[in-house]
Amino acid sequence: MPINATRDGVCFRSLQRIHTAARFLCLLALGVPGHALADSGAAQEAAGWHHGAPFAYSEGLLGPLWGARQGLADKGVDVHLSLMAVGQSVVEGGTGVDEDEINASYDLQTYLDSEKMGLWSGGFGLLRLEGTRGNPGVNPGTGAVIPVNFDAVVPATNNTSARLTEWWYAQEFFGGDVEALGGMYDIGRFFDLSPFSGPYQYRFLNAHMFFNSVLLEYAPYNVLGGIATLKPTEWLTITTGIGDPDSSAEDVDWFNEGDYQLLHEWRAASKPFGLQNLSTVGIAYKDQDQAAIDPAKGTQESDWAFYANMNQWLYQNPENPHEAIGVFGRVGITNGDVNIVQRHYSLGFSFDGIVPGRPKDVFGIVGWHNKFSDDLSGGLDDSSEGFEAYYRFQVTPWLQVSPDAQYLIDPGLD
Repeated sequence: MPINATRDGVCFRSLQRIHTAARFLCLLALGVPGHALADSGAAQEAAGWHHGAPFAYSEGLLGPLWGARQGLADKGVDVHLSLMAVGQSVVEGGTGVDEDEINASYDLQTYLDSEKMGLWSGGFGLLRLEGTRGNPGVNPGTGAVIPVNFDAVVPATNNTSARLTEWWYAQEFFGGDVEALGGMYDIGRFFDLSPFSGPYQYRFLNAHMFFNSVLLEYAPYNVLGGIATLKPTEWLTITTGIGDPDSSAEDVDWFNEGDYQLLHEWRAASKPFGLQNLSTVGIAYKDQDQAAIDPAKGTQESDWAFYANMNQWLYQNPENPHEAIGVFGRVGITNGDVNIVQRHYSLGFSFDGIVPGRPKDVFGIVGWHNKFSDDLSGGLDDSSEGFEAYYRFQVTPWLQVSPDAQYLIDPGLD
């Protein structure tokens, strides 16, 4: 259960009883593109560099429904469901507002494979339906600017009925070395990937871990647009995406305002000293009139960000790829005219399946630092730091429970 607090500028969020209400991963489908990581423990739960294939699921939970569901999957219609409940409480310090909160969410994803459906090869699609109950958004008890519980703010704050948050189709060409995608997509499937800090609610809870903080201006939960992906070699993937910043799952603008945003990323896989590495550099650009943080600068016609991340495997059991230790880090830079985060740094470690007798358990710890824009005024803090640690218990093949603790230092702008 997420737990948050702030005292004398120090925000202590100990998600201590987190997920005693439980992360119910019935048929978890939150995958990450990871072709270059196919042999890795962290990437075992991901497949397909191009479209973020779903996780595996448990036969035991489905019981008599197993045969029918498997039959659909064999015909190219792969249905996955996850249910998640998070309880959080401020255990020390804090603003004194709404210190105890519980939110729940459900996520139904249907993956389509054109070849298995008897149509043509290389086609993939996704329909994603989500909803939430009791999600408070950024817990006001922490005073945090960056959401401390990502699941509580997506697909939107407040209670959200069933909402179609992703709908896209992707087609491979030239044996999968080229792919074109169009529709409403979550950029977290295709950009700024970090298998040790994601995907989504599977590991950490703080929003810092789901994408680089300098991408806050470019990373709404879903984006209408298209993506082109090139794989010139086995070790290099180049991804370019265009999106409409005025569109959302509730209101599709279809680029009517003429605004657009671009993300361009180079992702390289290597094996220094025989251990896998995945490194990424990318840029983001938004062509949209936006109010500058400093009123004297008026309206800015565009904004940009640069980001890079690194994922290095430190250990991997060749007989069981789920047993792995990895380190990951992120760096991000903006000019600070529009984005309140001018520079972002984070560094973390993940320990997968290393506890004897607990091959599917995972432990992770991370720290981050945000330098806020120089244009912020009024005696506000110019930076923020924090730490997060969690332990994921794989209770059954379909159920995970994760205590999570966060310690936040100057979490907000006051």
